[in-house]
Amino acid sequence: MEPPHNYLRETSSSVVHHGDYLNRREDQALCGVPFENPAQLGPTIRPAEVCPDCEARLPEYHLTWWRERAEAATAELDELRVKYRQLTEHVDNQRRQVARSQGPPEVSGESPESPGEGTGEAQAGSTAEQGETTPTPLLDQARKELLELCRPFDEAVPYFRVKNSMDAFSDKLTSDERVLLAQEIGADGSLIRWCTREIEGLGLRVANNPVHADADAMMDAWTEDYYQTPKKTKRRLGWSRSHDAG
Repeated sequence: MEPPHNYLRETSSSVVHHGDYLNRREDQALCGVPFENPAQLGPTIRPAEVCPDCEARLPEYHLTWWRERAEAATAELDELRVKYRQLTEHVDNQRRQVARSQGPPEVSGESPESPGEGTGEAQAGSTAEQGETTPTPLLDQARKELLELCRPFDEAVPYFRVKNSMDAFSDKLTSDERVLLAQEIGADGSLIRWCTREIEGLGLRVANNPVHADADAMMDAWTEDYYQTPKKTKRRLGWSRSHDAG
């Protein structure tokens, strides 16, 4: 890609000039020579010789042309950054709404309690909910990377993409931070199980997830072993050992 050129000459002259790119005038050349009856050359014609004064001003025209293109590209990039920031905030808000909607279910049918006890338990429950919904530092970083990973996918996120992303995240942590992360994960047991729950909370699923497959296989094997019918003995009743030996 290069700045466009157009060539003109006076009808009564054979000297070819550049058009006035800088002032965008059709009645004079780039070098300032005025035209009375200009004739424009075809777009596919590349003249062998062009007015040297026009050629001398070409660098100025090229510099102006490239500067305008750079300013336009910078403005477009700024607009895209604003749109990206808005989309990120929108997705983060949706994620928070989904997390809030998956809070602990309300317990009904309990016996009435005294005002003091009810107030104390309500405050304790409020504190517990804040502890659940407030993201811990390391899990908050993991959520951000997981959210970036899930953006291109509409229904299912490949398991190997989740594993590679979390492996890279874990590799950046120190030994103490890995211990702290395991404590923050808590009942989920592993980072991959935690990621699976987070992804399902976003309305997606993990494709080819061996975590679920292994759990199902273990349950089937346990069930088969526990409920296996005991084998019947083949010993015949009513016959003594001496009779068998005879």
